[in-house]
Amino acid sequence: MKKAVSAAYFGRVDRLFVALGVQRWGSFNPDTNSVQIHPDAELGDEDLLNAAAIQTILNGGTVYAMPPEQVPEEAPLAAIFRY
Repeated sequence: MKKAVSAAYFGRVDRLFVALGVQRWGSFNPDTNSVQIHPDAELGDEDLLNAAAIQTILNGGTVYAMPPEQVPEEAPLAAIFRY
């Protein structure tokens, strides 16, 4: 999941598959390319799945919101990278 969040920010995601009704709280720092994931929302956190979806769309990718059991490998997030 960390790799997909980072790749979305930097425009490397062609297609993103996001599980509906699932949230993963944390933060992404583009300066250090680091993703922090927290079990519960903490001050300053964002939903990383939502953030990855937004960045994918802003960078010209396509986002598919689907039932969790239909996301590849039943992960909360899956991506097909451009390069």
